[in-house]
Amino acid sequence: MDYSDERRSRVASTVKASLSALMIASAIGPAFAQSPATGDCLAGSDKVALAAGVRADSVKDAPECHLTWQEAGIMVGFPPPLDKQVTPDNLFRYPFVRWTLQNTSLFTRTVSMLSDRKTVRPIPEQRDGALLDTKLDIGGTDQSVGEYAGKSFTDALVVTKNGKLVAEWYGNGMSASKPHYISSVTKGVTGLLAELLIADGRLDDKRPVKSYVPELAGSPFGDATVRDVLDMKVNVGAGETSGAVDVADAALWSTMALNSRQSAYDTLAAVKADGPNDGNFHYASMTTEVAGWVITRAAGETYQKLASDLLWSKLGLQDDIVEPVDPTGKVYASTGLTISARDLAKLGVMIADHGKVDGKQVFAPEVIDRLYEYGDAHAWQNGNFKKIKVFHSYRSYWYQLAGDDHALMGLGVYGQGLYINPTTRVVMVRYSSLPVHSVLEYSDGWDKIRLWLDRTATAAP
Repeated sequence: MDYSDERRSRVASTVKASLSALMIASAIGPAFAQSPATGDCLAGSDKVALAAGVRADSVKDAPECHLTWQEAGIMVGFPPPLDKQVTPDNLFRYPFVRWTLQNTSLFTRTVSMLSDRKTVRPIPEQRDGALLDTKLDIGGTDQSVGEYAGKSFTDALVVTKNGKLVAEWYGNGMSASKPHYISSVTKGVTGLLAELLIADGRLDDKRPVKSYVPELAGSPFGDATVRDVLDMKVNVGAGETSGAVDVADAALWSTMALNSRQSAYDTLAAVKADGPNDGNFHYASMTTEVAGWVITRAAGETYQKLASDLLWSKLGLQDDIVEPVDPTGKVYASTGLTISARDLAKLGVMIADHGKVDGKQVFAPEVIDRLYEYGDAHAWQNGNFKKIKVFHSYRSYWYQLAGDDHALMGLGVYGQGLYINPTTRVVMVRYSSLPVHSVLEYSDGWDKIRLWLDRTATAAP
């Protein structure tokens, strides 16, 4: 395959002409910061580019800055008014984003992640009627958990303790069975699939990537080990975290547009390094896309079949679960999984229970334990997320929290989160549709709620 300068130039031209659906890692971020619909609602001085989006200290407490998609009239009517329709140009802008994250299947190619739905398994319930009404000091104000959910653009909240559903909350048109886009929480699923293949002997994390995917031999990924890729220790993707325009990142995201014919395989093989591989943490969604290519090549199966056979079919999912694909059928391994909050909680409960489902050992405990093993702390402390002190390291696309609990988090833009604590056996799923990529105030508030849940949890005897 010819990856000449001419070809790269053609890719770049295509990107500049079609920065459209799911454009998360391109120049749209700085422009977004100046958008009258959103920029006027951001409070504080920390309006900075982050993954070509925006991070804000807080969002102004004004009605027009906290509209649900129904209140804003987005996609309401037959047909909706033109100025209320979601388009490639506005789908990730407030208030349109509040509809978008619940309806991704309507504007991009998707494929089912569950080919064999066996027995639907509800989460056992042991409701704590007081949990959502409990008031905590959040940001200097006494607020109940439910009130804070409504204030912080939350769409769904599911909390389990000791494997039982203790509380759930839904807003902004969400319901218990409605799937929601979980953005980069998807990466943790890819990491788990890789760990399952490693345990099965079908994948060797010590081998170089090029031994599985020769097409990547000339890229920064070729000489990296599979473990380097799983732990994001390949020096690529600076544009995704700095807000700068990065042609490779932009090309990767633009392949998701409905009118795109660009292959993610081509884009990955044309990636250039940002510098020598230094063993440090370098966040880049394209690295997870490489992992998706590696695991499918190693197993000789499509991503969707691996996900269904190895994982989702064993959890008793109740609702639809889909993921985006590029024009060649490559499932996006880094983002875009769409799943209900209850079904994602089932994944969290299984991991918290070291591979058990309904008390039965369905997954080898050593596979799950590998997720809890601390990764390379030095790599994290010298990586591009080093300012985030709450984390110890990063392993198989899971953030590992500092402390003795060995808790894990999966995080995604616009406020998606999956928290798993194997010690307290607390699992918290939170879906949001923030008007920007992240809001510091809300992150701090939910961290406080998470810690409170751990303190009040009673471990199973």
